[in-house]
Amino acid sequence: MEAADFLLTRRVRQNHALEHATVTILAHKLPGLSVSARSNTRGFTIFADVDPALVRRCAGEALARLRAGEAELAIHPNCGTNLAVGMSLAMIGSLWSLTAMRARTRVASALASSVAGAMAARPLGSLAQKYLTTLPDLRDVRIVDVRTRRLFGRRVVETLTADM
Repeated sequence: MEAADFLLTRRVRQNHALEHATVTILAHKLPGLSVSARSNTRGFTIFADVDPALVRRCAGEALARLRAGEAELAIHPNCGTNLAVGMSLAMIGSLWSLTAMRARTRVASALASSVAGAMAARPLGSLAQKYLTTLPDLRDVRIVDVRTRRLFGRRVVETLTADM
C-alpha cells in the first residue's frame, strides 16, 4: 500500500489516471471539446454530451497507452487537483498573513500569497497528481462498460472499470 492510498483508494487513483488519459485522447479527436469529469471506485463519468462509442474507443486506447508506459497521460493540466493545490496555498498564505502586526503588511501578504498560490498551482498540482491523486499502473484494470445516462437533465457518459 502506498502513502497516497490513505487519501484516495488505489482504484480511484487508477480510474483518475484513466479518466485523464481518456479526456486527453478525446480532446485530440474533438478539438474545442469542453468537458469535466469525475472518478470514483467504479470508474469515471464525463459530464458532456459525447458519443459513448467514441468514449469507449478513447478509453480503450488510453488503457493500452498507459499500460505501455505513457504515464504522462495520467497528468492533466486542467485537473481540479491543480485548483485545490493553488487555493490551499493561497489560503494558508492568507491565514499566515493575519499574524502580521500592521494592517498594510497583512493586506500585502494576503495579496502576495494569493498570487504565489496561483503561480504554483499547475507545477505543484502536477506533482500532487503524479504522487497522490493518479496511478497510471493499470495492469489489473479492465473496462467493463461505457454507457450514457441522464443526470439532472443532462446526458453524461459513464465508464465502468473492474479488476482483471
